[in-house]
Amino acid sequence: MTAKDIALSELHTLQEIIKDVKDIELKALMIEINAAKRIFIGGAGRSLLSMKSFAMRLMQTGHETYLVGEVCTPSIQPGDLLIVGSSSGKTEIVLCLVKKAKSHGARTAVLTMHTDSPIALEANCVVAIKKTPPVRDTDEYATVFAKKNMPGNFNEAALILVLDGIIGCLMEEKKQTIETIRYYHANLE
Repeated sequence: MTAKDIALSELHTLQEIIKDVKDIELKALMIEINAAKRIFIGGAGRSLLSMKSFAMRLMQTGHETYLVGEVCTPSIQPGDLLIVGSSSGKTEIVLCLVKKAKSHGARTAVLTMHTDSPIALEANCVVAIKKTPPVRDTDEYATVFAKKNMPGNFNEAALILVLDGIIGCLMEEKKQTIETIRYYHANLE
């Protein structure tokens, strides 16, 4: 087994996971994004790393976007949207963020594996990204290894890909191209 074998097996499993994401849920999140005055992005752990990538792309497509917890992040207000990622849907700090955002009149959305979790039940909008599929008799060794030993990888990678899909659709709706991203791309590097 090689690193490439594992990567290719993960790719195949990711296709299986993303195929089950519901278009209606993605559209609902896009409606929330388009209606939001400002967008706040949050999460914890590796889910937060995936969400940071999304925050950058939102900013690069002209959305006023902030990362929760940064020193220059303003207060959340009515008309704003908090989007969080939480694989488990029960990370306490993320649940607190969702509740606090709602208490200030903001809308909330979560991308999670568990639609019956505390965060999902609290959020206004939920996008379900299913769990890592079980090991099957037909799985190759690299797939079995990845599913058993690196199950968290699948959710975070699926999260990035699904959110990239949303960015692409938002760009298409607004007739944006790579030139929009280049305009907003960081230039103090």
